[in-house]
Amino acid sequence: MVRINELIEYCSATLDSTRFLDPSLNGLQVAGGGTIQRVASAVSVNQKVIREAIDWRADVLLVHHGLFWGERSRPIAGPLRVRLQLLLNADVNLVAYHLPLDAHPTLGNNALLAAALDLSLEQPFADVNGRSIGYIASAPNRVSLDELASDVEQLTGHNPIVFNVGPSTVHRVGILSGSGYSALDEAAALGCEVLLTGDVREPSMALARELGISVIAGGHEATDASAYKRWLRHWSSASILRRNSSPILTRSSHAARARTARGSHIRWIGYTNCDGGMRWRP
Repeated sequence: MVRINELIEYCSATLDSTRFLDPSLNGLQVAGGGTIQRVASAVSVNQKVIREAIDWRADVLLVHHGLFWGERSRPIAGPLRVRLQLLLNADVNLVAYHLPLDAHPTLGNNALLAAALDLSLEQPFADVNGRSIGYIASAPNRVSLDELASDVEQLTGHNPIVFNVGPSTVHRVGILSGSGYSALDEAAALGCEVLLTGDVREPSMALARELGISVIAGGHEATDASAYKRWLRHWSSASILRRNSSPILTRSSHAARARTARGSHIRWIGYTNCDGGMRWRP
């Protein structure tokens, strides 16, 4: 049987989370039951995700965007109160990892975006409070911007916003999932022809044009979702989670469901908010 403190220790050590100065509270955010049999995963916590995780009888909800950011001094009221009440009444643990899950060189959002797009990591970039969380990556051969944008659409399932204001073919790509528009200057200075990120702001198009760098904005949550499918596979082989248990059930495809539906110690259910939600259930 796996206990919640073992899970937190394992995740925090794997992601080296204590080395990040993060506006998010990383690790355990809301304490629930002490032992774990089912884990639900989402990019962002909200009432819909919590209710479905409770319906599935999850013991842990693991997210990228949790409930607590910065030093909170405001009342616990409105939607936050309801979310907390749901979690506490159902004894569900809420666990969140933000920047550590962006930055990890093998399990992180940005490294996994590069791998899925057949790009090779060259160097970290996009410093946040002393730690780089993005990566500069390169294509083995120059590819057209349209081809890269098409690959991003196929990967995320969403039609990206494309600012085609740089070279028509690209070799170096700055990758910073989520809200990565602030890295435009640095990406351009490092010789990138395009910045791949989640979302942009109104001044981004003019700045990109002036810097001569294109932008592909694939959606904040869509670009942040990459790490969770990898987490499913990684946890399946983690020794701490296999102790005294049958193989862990990962819910990432119909094929996986057919192969692993005979029962498990820890089961996964995944959600995102994109297009009403994606869901894996036993």
